[in-house]
Amino acid sequence: MLISKNIQIEFADSTIKAIDAIHDIREGVRSASLNLYSRYGVQIQTPMVYGDDKVVVEVKIPKEIVGTFAIGPHLKGVAAYLLKQCNGRYDDYLVGKRLLSYTEIAAPDASENKFRMEDRLEAVSKFAKLLERSDEEAMDAISKILMIIKEVNQNDITSI
Repeated sequence: MLISKNIQIEFADSTIKAIDAIHDIREGVRSASLNLYSRYGVQIQTPMVYGDDKVVVEVKIPKEIVGTFAIGPHLKGVAAYLLKQCNGRYDDYLVGKRLLSYTEIAAPDASENKFRMEDRLEAVSKFAKLLERSDEEAMDAISKILMIIKEVNQNDITSI
């Protein structure tokens, strides 16, 4: 039995959107899918566009390995394809050693998150730095953020 997971593909660099490279991403997925199917029995469907600019791919993983199957490391073949087979077109979009990021979403239509992965990580980083401070201004800001989170939890316990 196969378990389906929907994975949103984004570039690590926010100056390019996955939709801008959909053709090459599809070719990269096709290239990576052969290896994943032969090694693990994992099936990767053709990446599709959802909304205005989201690229989502459905990955079907055998039930026996779904708990231990890490999506990111196993999809690195897509990024490798883009870097090696596209004549350097994506070399300038590397962030560190990362070209793409993969985020599991509930369903393609359910992911209305307008923030790119890079923006989300920056927000977490800023909040963490705020938590390191103990001045009155920081404590006030932290209290406000926690009140918002508490309010969201009370209104919709499943949202966070």
